[in-house]
Amino acid sequence: MEKEQTNENSWEFHLTDKIAQLSKMTLEMHTEFWLSTLQTWFHGYQTPEEYKATIWGREVDLCISIAPLETPTEKLPIIEEKSEKGKNELLPPEQQAYVDELKKKIKALKKLLPPKVDEALEQRYLDYMNAERIKAIIQDCTKIWSNPDLPVEEKISQLIPYKIELYDLVRNVQLPDDLMRADTNISITMATIQFFAQSVEKNAKKNKIKTPKQVRQLVKFTNDIITRMDEGQNKLNGVERDMTKEESKAYDAYLDIKIGARSALHSFEKRLELYERLWEMPSVSIGTKIECLNETIKLIRKQCGKNLEPRCPHESLIRKHLKAISGYMNRLEEEGEAIWQLRMADELLPTANAWREDCELPALSREEFALQVELQSVHIETKEKENGSIHYELELFFQDTEDTFAGHFLYADIEDHEVKEITLMG
Repeated sequence: MEKEQTNENSWEFHLTDKIAQLSKMTLEMHTEFWLSTLQTWFHGYQTPEEYKATIWGREVDLCISIAPLETPTEKLPIIEEKSEKGKNELLPPEQQAYVDELKKKIKALKKLLPPKVDEALEQRYLDYMNAERIKAIIQDCTKIWSNPDLPVEEKISQLIPYKIELYDLVRNVQLPDDLMRADTNISITMATIQFFAQSVEKNAKKNKIKTPKQVRQLVKFTNDIITRMDEGQNKLNGVERDMTKEESKAYDAYLDIKIGARSALHSFEKRLELYERLWEMPSVSIGTKIECLNETIKLIRKQCGKNLEPRCPHESLIRKHLKAISGYMNRLEEEGEAIWQLRMADELLPTANAWREDCELPALSREEFALQVELQSVHIETKEKENGSIHYELELFFQDTEDTFAGHFLYADIEDHEVKEITLMG
């Protein structure tokens, strides 16, 4: 099974054992942003949306999810790099000498990276703040704020007591200098509190609703502490001053390149010039300087025909799971459409005929109803277990071609070869 990279967080695997008539499979990193924690969580890998496959001679939607051990996790996997032609192959002498100099710069800058936060110290202050209660409040606030059925005035009215409680929890917190940084759980907590406090205050003003002074004090408190955290982080990151307008333009151009936006800096020379400028700027962080140096090395290798290919962090695990999935899908294919049509009919025929009776339609026999059942979508999720075995769940979504159930799907759930449930969805 070979693999080729398709974009930054997506890989195409060439299959030795076909899956639903597919000889290659695209998988992308599956991440999810949680507003309640302002964190991105890694769930594993999945097929892109609207992926198609052929099962029982019929084109259906296919969704495959592969979950490594200990997922979901807030730690994103590191995408390493490998050379398609081998790491030991040297560039032309002049370019190789330049790359060697850049590597020395990277090594020196890495020594200046800020130390990791003292987790024990941070936990003491999280406990002092009653972080668990704050988390519960934030979850309640999220539900209220995202409720489409509540008018803004009612949302504000319900949120104000929470804001007062939050202010009472955090107002006496005096963080030590070691925690005045923007890369901690405390900083994430404060940023989330700030978001909701500002939202309440802003919408209250807009709707001419008077809020208690504690809400305004909470906004001021979180603004002040986050400003101090940002200043502390800048100091840790080696940011000496704010960007000038020209430096800001250069940094924006760099961000455009990073996210793949259209950029005027298409040529090798212009991009190289931009990267060289950025790593010398006193207004960017050490981490950004290291990024720019690494991007420069990649750019030079690409220009010389040695582009580095980002490697899938769980490549061997994915190969293992895809091979297993091929077996599961082959078993489904061998069981055949007719077996599954009858299986669905056995469970759902009484319900179908009850619906038909309500619509003054004649009842169907088991065989007649089975012929109306068509597979529409297949979802398969595999999870790595601690002992190295694979747990899988296969979900089959059928539709009745006569629309007996008014658009509702017929659903079957199979776990580790055992049919767990057959039901009507909705």
